[in-house]
Amino acid sequence: MLKIPADAGDFTVDWLNRALSASGSLGHSKVVKCTAQVSSEPGQTAEVFFLDVEFDSVNPDLPRSIVAKLTSQNPQVIEEVIANYDQYRRETSFYRDFPDAGIAVPDCLYQSYDPEAQEFVILMRDLAPAESPSWAVSEDQIVLALSKLPAFHSKWWNQELLREKDYLVQFDDTDFFTLAFSGAQLISENLSNLFSDCEATMELMAVAREKLPKMLSFLASRPYTLVHGDYHSKQMFFPTAQGGRFSVIDWQFPFVAQGAWDFARLLNVCGTTPFRQAREKFLLADYLAGLRTHGIEHYSMDDLEQDYRMGLIISHMINTIAVGTTDISLIVNECGALGIDWQDLMFYRTQRSLIDWQVRQVLDDL
Repeated sequence: MLKIPADAGDFTVDWLNRALSASGSLGHSKVVKCTAQVSSEPGQTAEVFFLDVEFDSVNPDLPRSIVAKLTSQNPQVIEEVIANYDQYRRETSFYRDFPDAGIAVPDCLYQSYDPEAQEFVILMRDLAPAESPSWAVSEDQIVLALSKLPAFHSKWWNQELLREKDYLVQFDDTDFFTLAFSGAQLISENLSNLFSDCEATMELMAVAREKLPKMLSFLASRPYTLVHGDYHSKQMFFPTAQGGRFSVIDWQFPFVAQGAWDFARLLNVCGTTPFRQAREKFLLADYLAGLRTHGIEHYSMDDLEQDYRMGLIISHMINTIAVGTTDISLIVNECGALGIDWQDLMFYRTQRSLIDWQVRQVLDDL
């Protein structure tokens, strides 16, 4: 196995030639020059570098601009997040096994993972001229991203192949969800240090942890599909006037679960509360109609709403863990530069939706 790079200097011409040859991305060409530059926007669970590559031929299909995703240099992330939730194995395995996912993903040029060292690298063709809006996503972009979900979810609807992939988070993985909801409950007890109105979340996480066996039993009774797991605008690229295509990145947490989880995550993290409340029912109806267009029958609006409520719980659990285990200053600073209230985005929007949908009562009734 090739040595996994740790910084810009490790992306040598020799290393790139060996990596790209292994994946079949070079053809008969060779890399003759490479410069690597770290991203100005640090990731929460990984480092990102941009590689400018020159070849000994003029083939327009060669990847002259590459995005490299590497092991985080933050020990807290490795100890508290990666070691517990196994994202590096999950993402490298996803790119290996799902080149045609049913939704546009980056062209993976090379991937490698070392389970002993908890190190990884993924090389992807740059998605430019498409761009990511980060958290400053428009309402039209939210609607576009939601419209991509029916084709994606219907492709994998109740496909037994998904149940064979141990790196996908399965809906009946008791150990994973026990760890996640136990962590979320502990973190929620200190949320008052960050949020003035967090009682509803504190109560919900405690009830969810208590009711977890019944929650998992309910989830096991539902139709399942492949779910991105963290489907929000920072994980998306959209076309620009210069071109490009819609694509979804960061497959660190793929689930085998209900498709409505992706819908709930995007709409409630990225959509303002007034937008969500005004458009939610119409967008849910569009999603359901899209599933039917792609051949999914015997799935009603009542079914969708039940799964949507569960998706809200999962999404808010993820938010709670993110607030408590990653460097929250990254979100605070990025949202501040974009003129977005980070507390609203990371917390209050979903908490309001949980209240609107009476999710606490649903849990109580399980």
